[in-house]
Amino acid sequence: MSHSIRKRASLFFFALSVAAHGMAQTHEFFKINAVKFVSSPPSSGENIFKRVPAPGKTISLPFEPYLKVTVKTGDRIWAETLYAKAYYFDRAGKQMIDKAEKPFPFLRGSTTPHAMPVFFEKNKAEALYFVVPRNVLAIPEWRAVVVFGDTLAATATVFPSGFPGMFDFPERTQVDKPVKVRRELVIDPVVEYVVKTGNARQPQITLFMRPPVGMTDMSQADGVLAICLLANSVEEVKRRLQQADALDEVGGILRFAEKRKLVIVCWGSRSLWDPRKNWDELDRDTAKQLDATFNDVADAWARGTENLSRRYGMPNRDFLLWGVSGAAQYAQRLALRKPHYFLALHAHIPSSFDKPTSDAAQILWCLTTGENESGYERSLRFLTECRAMGYPILYKAIPGLGHEGHPVADRLGIAFFDYALSLREEKRDHEESNAKGKGYDRSTQPPAVKLPWPATFKEPEFIGDVVNQQVFRAEEAAENVPEGFRVSIPTKKLADIWMSEK
Repeated sequence: MSHSIRKRASLFFFALSVAAHGMAQTHEFFKINAVKFVSSPPSSGENIFKRVPAPGKTISLPFEPYLKVTVKTGDRIWAETLYAKAYYFDRAGKQMIDKAEKPFPFLRGSTTPHAMPVFFEKNKAEALYFVVPRNVLAIPEWRAVVVFGDTLAATATVFPSGFPGMFDFPERTQVDKPVKVRRELVIDPVVEYVVKTGNARQPQITLFMRPPVGMTDMSQADGVLAICLLANSVEEVKRRLQQADALDEVGGILRFAEKRKLVIVCWGSRSLWDPRKNWDELDRDTAKQLDATFNDVADAWARGTENLSRRYGMPNRDFLLWGVSGAAQYAQRLALRKPHYFLALHAHIPSSFDKPTSDAAQILWCLTTGENESGYERSLRFLTECRAMGYPILYKAIPGLGHEGHPVADRLGIAFFDYALSLREEKRDHEESNAKGKGYDRSTQPPAVKLPWPATFKEPEFIGDVVNQQVFRAEEAAENVPEGFRVSIPTKKLADIWMSEK
């Protein structure tokens, strides 16, 4: 990348920073517009829910009475710098009965729950929810003090009536005596880029790009994490990208990207194929039509990615690629068509698979699924095809798992990405060797002897038995694991996770 492009990219983010450095007065910065007690299920269908017990799973709970609190801020601000709390008192306000240290998530037409939005926008009303504990409901004429603010200032409101000064609560200092300073505003660093596909089944693809926190020159990034997400809308994709504190698998992979200083490129999945069938279960005409459609989308994705790279200086090769469920189906189909962009892929519980291509053997593959997942048998056929073509592929089918997330899959995928990042130089050497004609010619080798390119896959330290869920040292595998059951596990760390139950 040229110095001029890096300079323009740095100037772009510097300009955003300057534009965002406007100041806002703390006086009346925080506002509580209304507090409403909801004692029975509303017609809107709002209801609380929580995660149980595996990441990504949620259940709806029985209705609980709650306070619906409407708040505003005087300018744009990160929600993670704020607090919102509720304190419950007896009628006289002398005894605190209970408290809520943060709002409770509600199901509001989204698969992504959040107690507060990622940002509070200037003068935009946001609803926060506090469940009223049962021990509070048992007290006649109970009262609540709701507090909203940060360490510099706060505002408080009493429900159903009264003045905050009548009550003793920890944030009284911020409410009574706000610090007279100016507060820096913030800007969302996420860049949105729309690419036309020319195909009616998916006319456009919206890419989001986000650098690591505080990074202004993206040429300094250690790589790119490409994420395909399941979402109901473009807005939901963006919101998910902003929520690194989420406790599900998406939050985990976002935190990994931040830790490794990776730029994130993210987009939403679309079902452009039959999710219940592999490539070998389709008739020829259907397969041809689906190929043509996704080829158009893949080409658009590549154009968009290249444009983002030119404009902002982010790396344009050796991406890590990640997806779950339908997004995993999308991700592996993209990797098969545009393999030169990707270093490694983790696909979890994709229920259908496309035909492996020889060029995609340059990618490090991690495929996790469940033995009870509907696509389990399809995944085994895909694994067999990939091994015959020399793919470096780590495969794990988790016993008892259906179509859902699992901590072992999450940990295995992140450890595999760490492993992949350590092989970048080896991959470049391999590509240069093949370009000079020193690598073996795959077209002249029978499928049974094609070997993956990483040394740790050619001679792995461990072998997994994908049927009996056992791991052996490589020298013990011949007498313990049938050839068709074997999967290479290149490192001890990966072997330990592979064998773990949680």
